[in-house]
Amino acid sequence: MQAAGIAAVLPLWEAAIQSADPGGGDLVIADYGSSQGRNSMLPIRMAIDALRAKVGNNIPVQVIHTDLPSNDFASLFKALEEDADSYMARNSHIFPSAIGRSYFDPIIPAGRVTLGWNSWTLQWMSRTIEAPDHVFARFSNSPAVVDAVAKQQADDWQRFLRARAFELRPGGKLLSLFVADDPGHRSWRWIGGEFWGAIADMGDSGLLSERERLSLTFPTNARSLEEIEAPFLNDGQFAGLRIERLELMKGSDPFWGDFEATGDANKLGQSWADTMKAVFKPTALRAISPDRNGEELVEELFSRFASRVAASHQEHEHYLAAVVLAKSS
Repeated sequence: MQAAGIAAVLPLWEAAIQSADPGGGDLVIADYGSSQGRNSMLPIRMAIDALRAKVGNNIPVQVIHTDLPSNDFASLFKALEEDADSYMARNSHIFPSAIGRSYFDPIIPAGRVTLGWNSWTLQWMSRTIEAPDHVFARFSNSPAVVDAVAKQQADDWQRFLRARAFELRPGGKLLSLFVADDPGHRSWRWIGGEFWGAIADMGDSGLLSERERLSLTFPTNARSLEEIEAPFLNDGQFAGLRIERLELMKGSDPFWGDFEATGDANKLGQSWADTMKAVFKPTALRAISPDRNGEELVEELFSRFASRVAASHQEHEHYLAAVVLAKSS
């Protein structure tokens, strides 16, 4: 899903690169929420090639990868050196570095960034809003919980925007791609509901405590286009940034085509379990009391989730938003 989403927004990224003002001196490209770099190799290579076509091949390019301190930066730098797709391959005068801090505050000196790339991270909130009845708090039946999620998301978005406005140079551009909500609020509803059903099943069986079930609320939320636009409504700008492009796209179900061809519901369930495990297993492990066998309980949780998906199989519906932000000259 992530690769397909990135492919869908590359035309927007290309347009942002071409319209960015490279300014004078070194070029700085920031990769916000880099993880191990898999989602940013191609976009950064595109940026390097296009900017150098404007200003010359000998201009130094600094690439700054940012993520939380717990990120696997070792794998990132190994990929930069060894992967055939690395933007370092066949390029010179490229200087990669990393910053292990939260991007909800400024992490790069003022006015330094020419281009910013950010993909698949802004759905993660800076803190968890716990829900007593769903793995995704925005689907809770509690108005207080839903309101708390909306307030936290709005605060996180404004903090992110202020920090990037500080770091971008005049004429700089930033593209962000993240999980979005649709007008009917269907995005991730079925998958999230089945995951909560697996949690509730284990609670009813006495395998998870009430505290553990509450802690299994994942700190993620999808934003609507209206929530993305909200800070810019007064005069079209926020902290010196303006929205240049904003698009809502419907994502494809990565496993549905295979299910339609094979009818293998168990394979469909396991595929979704593997996908959710890759993203949420660390969060699930932290939710289990340290005096219990967390690994065994979490494996049981994902197994039950796979069974529920297999039993209720349907095409997954999800949306993504892409926003291109420009720093005022």
